Amino acid sequence: MQKTLFLLTCSLLLWSCGNSADNQAFTPLSGKVTYQGQPVLDGVIRLIPAKGTQAPVRTTQIKSGQYQFAERNALKSGTYQVEIQAYRGGSRLPGDKTANSPEREQILPDKYNKQTEIEALTIQPDDHEMQKDFNLN
Repeated sequence: MQKTLFLLTCSLLLWSCGNSADNQAFTPLSGKVTYQGQPVLDGVIRLIPAKGTQAPVRTTQIKSGQYQFAERNALKSGTYQVEIQAYRGGSRLPGDKTANSPEREQILPDKYNKQTEIEALTIQPDDHEMQKDFNLN
């Protein structure tokens, strides 16, 4: 009887772990970012969960026109607001007063970041891997 109870308890624990809502699959996302037809050489892309999407904000670097949200930075299903910043110049981030190097200049208009007009990005629960390019004018 104890052996049966033990096996039943273990089975129940394994089943509940496998069916947890927090165990939802994450979707890798990658793509290219261009501005005025040229690759964004140095920048950041932020995906901010829209109302009703229960996921953390995700941020990744843009290097030589490429970005990638993968592994621990992949996305849960839902809708995300997209903000993109592109930099040129020094290595110090705008507003960072602690570094001893020239500040990088953010070169994109606010309509791509602070006041984004970029179409929201939606990740479906059954998406396994996505590619999305952002061609900014």
